[in-house]
Amino acid sequence: MLPSAIVLGLAAQCAPGVAPETIAAIVQTESQGFELAINVNGLGRKVGPATNVAQAIAIARSYVSKGYSVDLGLGQINSRNMKALGLTWDNVFDPCTNIAAAGAVLSGNYHSVRAGLHPQRALRIALSMYNTGSQSRGFSNGYVGKVVGNAGVSDGIRPVAVRVSAFTDATNTGEGSGATAQLAALVEENTSQGGQPKAAPPPPPPSWDVFARAEYERARLAGEGENR
Repeated sequence: MLPSAIVLGLAAQCAPGVAPETIAAIVQTESQGFELAINVNGLGRKVGPATNVAQAIAIARSYVSKGYSVDLGLGQINSRNMKALGLTWDNVFDPCTNIAAAGAVLSGNYHSVRAGLHPQRALRIALSMYNTGSQSRGFSNGYVGKVVGNAGVSDGIRPVAVRVSAFTDATNTGEGSGATAQLAALVEENTSQGGQPKAAPPPPPPSWDVFARAEYERARLAGEGENR
């Protein structure tokens, strides 16, 4: 599971058009930060967790070949949307690529419905569409409420400037525990207070992202007060 600081750092770099706090809330809701998460729609049971990228790809492809649609990675990108999003089996589980796709889907949804709507309402409809493709079913099934409830998962956490290339290499290199150990070491390097890289200031969220914008302004004002 990736710490929220890592998810925020990846979001800031890989999906800059969406507030990192919003991406973190989606990731928490969709995968709880597990970069190899797999959900097979209609199967009726959970699939055992993969331990490396090669295994995750093999599991997902086997179910797709049987006619299932499969939700993949941090943002649970649906396998049937991979082509439209420019994703392949080689990169769909890459944390940065997956988060970039999640950001693209949410932004596309938002811009398709924003005309004439309050930004917060448009954002929530966009979240409903992210989950179901419908402007309403994500409300009735509780998904939108879950994401909004998870919006506080990153409160008080500063994103770290993740070295994306190294992070990707650690995720994709080797088999089993070797890759897991590399990833754990990289997470420790990026989240350790004494390590490098140091925390990077988050970019301002877009104006339409109301709940993230408010959190950003509170953090900015608090930071200005400390620096006086």
